Amino acid sequence: MNLDRPVPFVNNLYNLKRVNSSKGKSSQVWKYQARLPLQIQYKSLWYSKKWNAGRSRHGWKVLRTRGKRNSKLRLQTINYSLRLRNIFFISSFIFNNHVHRLVSVVFLSSGIITHLVSTSQHKLFCLNQFHSSFSKLEPYLNGYSILPLVKSIGLIMYLPKNKPVSLMELLPYKGVQYIRSTGVFGVVLKMDLRVHTALIKLPSGVRKIFSTHSLGSVGSIALPVNRDFKNNHAGFRKNKGYKSIVRGVAMNPTDHPHGGRAKSIKYQRTPWGKTTKFK
Repeated sequence: MNLDRPVPFVNNLYNLKRVNSSKGKSSQVWKYQARLPLQIQYKSLWYSKKWNAGRSRHGWKVLRTRGKRNSKLRLQTINYSLRLRNIFFISSFIFNNHVHRLVSVVFLSSGIITHLVSTSQHKLFCLNQFHSSFSKLEPYLNGYSILPLVKSIGLIMYLPKNKPVSLMELLPYKGVQYIRSTGVFGVVLKMDLRVHTALIKLPSGVRKIFSTHSLGSVGSIALPVNRDFKNNHAGFRKNKGYKSIVRGVAMNPTDHPHGGRAKSIKYQRTPWGKTTKFK
């Protein structure tokens, strides 16, 4: 299609993408690529984790790798800061063999679909709701009572004492940071609502003070049998999708600045000689 000027309504009518097919004197020649709705790919809940071996947390290359992975590491985006008060239910469970974790697929009444770490209180197709300070006003809507809701996730102030709890948030809106591993749980020992603090015993035995306005879940993390699993054979991590990393000191000086067993005091370097200090 040769047009001196691009027609604006063509893109809206046929969902076409305009591409400049040539340069120079014939730069006014445009080519339109059809993009029908069936050809548009929507991003799903699954995602492939980009391989970060040999890179710092900023993405810069630091080390070189060797060999290949026996399997592809594939994880789910887990929501660690769910504060929506919509009614939701668990549609299915996903078992991730790489990290031995059970993940719950959650459908909210607002249309949002997300992933949560499964606990012992998660049940299929049971209506659930985030337990907040506004939950007392929600069971009655226009004078009619609705079905009883299971409140397995909510604020720490509503969690039971001396019973297993998990997925704890230290400060409000900071995200779940504690008691996230498979099969572990903590216990709420004391709670003082006057100063809005709670004393919680972590799985390691350490007692830590949390804010009562932070997130928490009832029950322990699913799959407690994961404690009995042992890594006692070679290639275990490689079979789980983790690629091996070759250290720079194990190379020759021509391959890496750390090679050759040179006993000199230097900052850590990339394979190309650039420093990784303060990266």
